[in-house]
Amino acid sequence: MGPEHLSRTPLFQTFVAVQNPDFPVALVLAYVVTALRFVHRALDAGLRAIDVRTLVEAARSCGASMPRALFRAVLPNLRGALLNAAFLTPALVLGEFTIAQLLGFRPFAVWIVDISGAQAQMSVAVSVTSLLVTWLLLLLLAGFGGGRRTSSTTDRK
Repeated sequence: MGPEHLSRTPLFQTFVAVQNPDFPVALVLAYVVTALRFVHRALDAGLRAIDVRTLVEAARSCGASMPRALFRAVLPNLRGALLNAAFLTPALVLGEFTIAQLLGFRPFAVWIVDISGAQAQMSVAVSVTSLLVTWLLLLLLAGFGGGRRTSSTTDRK
């Protein structure tokens, strides 16, 4: 009874599939678990800032179903929190080094460290470019989520 006997088990096949270098499921799951706490905090702050119960009750009293009340009343008020979560996740994944290095994968951050010994100028150029792209993404998300829509009705005096 050795590894040959275990290779036919579903658990062994799952481990082999998880360590597939073409699509690293283990790395994706590790990033999901790592980013989950930041996404939770951003969404929790957004949910605490609004009165969800009143919004849902108002939408339901106007005849909206529960899914429609969530999509038309609650989610628009969570736009800022959703954008914060959407920015924190790629920023975390782009900068994460330890998990990928320990699991033996070579994503962006590990690649930059690997080439820094042989091609220092390239490593610095790619790092600065990634910093600029991250800032542009931040500005784009801030511009997309920053403005509030104004009502087209005029103020009555």
